[in-house]
Amino acid sequence: MFRVGRSQISSVYAKMFSNFRGFKGLFAVGATLILAGCPGDHSGGYAKVSAREKPGPIPAIAPDPPPVIAGFGGAAAATPILAAGETPAGVTQAMVEEGQQLFGTVCVACHGPGGAGSAAAPQLSDSQWLNISGSYSEIAALIQSGVPKPKQFAAPMPPLGGGNFNAQQVQALAAYVFALSHQEGT
Repeated sequence: MFRVGRSQISSVYAKMFSNFRGFKGLFAVGATLILAGCPGDHSGGYAKVSAREKPGPIPAIAPDPPPVIAGFGGAAAATPILAAGETPAGVTQAMVEEGQQLFGTVCVACHGPGGAGSAAAPQLSDSQWLNISGSYSEIAALIQSGVPKPKQFAAPMPPLGGGNFNAQQVQALAAYVFALSHQEGT
């Protein structure tokens, strides 16, 4: 193994920095001469704007979910009504309606319109559950974590269904799925 002493390293760094200082000075002189020889008043081009003065909102780190696809679990489908006496604590009909809108953005691609199911994912509008027992908290946890190894379907469900949902939106999605599977008569 090759070993280098501290004094050797220090001298190498000293040479590198002394050369850098010389190059830096030469560059500054050269750039000044070039710019001095440029004709014009230099008033054209883009206006300089500092980062704090830029107009408009700062773009989000990740985009919001896509818009609702009409007729696919969104506003065109009938909104499920929470069954009397089975409503979990903290779940409201407004959450169910918001969850229905969110379901129409990403979830409908695999679970079908109104949670009717497809070849890619199970039906959500009945009381049959494959990976959990169907409680509200389990539905919310399953949406959050996904289904890495489904019991009956070939493809896994990614966390958040592959969407970009925040915690409040996950709760609304869970409320909608809960309402789908706990309607009167199911």
